[in-house]
Amino acid sequence: MAPEPGRWTVTAIPEQIAVLRSEVTQYAQRVGVADGRLGDVRLAVSEAATNAVLHAYRDREPGQIRVHARLLDDGYLCIVVEDDGFGPLPRPDSPGLGLGLPTIASVADAVELSAGTAKGARLSMRFTTGG
Repeated sequence: MAPEPGRWTVTAIPEQIAVLRSEVTQYAQRVGVADGRLGDVRLAVSEAATNAVLHAYRDREPGQIRVHARLLDDGYLCIVVEDDGFGPLPRPDSPGLGLGLPTIASVADAVELSAGTAKGARLSMRFTTGG
């Protein structure tokens, strides 16, 4: 029987990035992600949450970041990070270096960026559970 999915919703402010990083990493550990992959999960979640904080709600009140994690039948851990911000559009005035998504892609086994369910962005990441 698969473990219950993990679900977290936080306000898109910098202080919540560490909370999500810690909670999702603990979940990954509980569902059997190898110690050698936990750093990849931690980094990817941190980058995804940082992207939502920096880009999703610019010029308005911070909204929410929603994170869902679950172990798939094929043994992969799937983590989805969603917001209700501006969506997955390039930002020429970006305050960051533009390395978040490439960093995530370098540590995850698969990454998909799309529009969220209502609006905003939806980033889906998959990780093997083995080392």
